Amino acid sequence: MLKGKRFKVAPKGSASDTIIAYSLGLTAVLFMIISVIRSIVSSGNVERIYGALMLSALIMSLTGLLFAIMGYYAEEGGMTGKKISIWINAVVLVITAILLIKGL
Repeated sequence: MLKGKRFKVAPKGSASDTIIAYSLGLTAVLFMIISVIRSIVSSGNVERIYGALMLSALIMSLTGLLFAIMGYYAEEGGMTGKKISIWINAVVLVITAILLIKGL
């Protein structure tokens, strides 16, 4: 029935690109939350550093999305973790871009 079929088993662990994507995405979430909370507390009158934090969150989520896509095609690691890293970075990228556009 399955003669001639070769099955490959991925080695345990995760792709290093996926780990980098997780760290970039979660750091971008942290920067975004800090900037939004500071903006709410100060009624929109924030220093430039919080805008720079939001811009760095945008850049980190974009870079994290690229690493997540590269990790998606790596052979090691499970697919669930790879898909979650793509979703985290994509959602953070969209939310950060919307907040930056509204802030301009």
